[in-house]
Amino acid sequence: MVHAARGAALLVSTLLISCQTGGSRAEEAESAAADSAAAAAEAARAEESSKTLKVTHAMIGKRIGEGDRVTEPTFQFAPSETVYVSVGTVGSPDSAVLGARWTNQKGEVVDSTAKTIQPKGRDNTALLAARPKGWTPGAYRVTIYANGDSVDSKTFAVAK
Repeated sequence: MVHAARGAALLVSTLLISCQTGGSRAEEAESAAADSAAAAAEAARAEESSKTLKVTHAMIGKRIGEGDRVTEPTFQFAPSETVYVSVGTVGSPDSAVLGARWTNQKGEVVDSTAKTIQPKGRDNTALLAARPKGWTPGAYRVTIYANGDSVDSKTFAVAK
């Protein structure tokens, strides 16, 4: 969508300039803008149909909503709260494994989770950690893995 928005902005600005400088330049600029927008759309389609999974973002928060997206982003949690991570991906591999490893300030693993996914294009996957006896106040890190490779990490804090 970012590429399409840039293409549209380029087209509008090009048309405005062309109106001031003459018709043939306007036609050339319009053609160039259309070519640019088409190339961006083709690149997005290729990325979505690729057999290689790419992680586009990870967001941490207190709640997950529709489409496995974080609806209440934060880096501050209470001991009794569940910590969610929404991992955005693009690609269409037959399957992939997304995982998360949750560590405390000493680097000790306090939780881990993994999900096998079969994404088709752009997708989000929710991963979570909850401590049965609550989180000990302090600093934590969640590291996100795609097919065993570390791809992102987020830090968060648990306060009393």
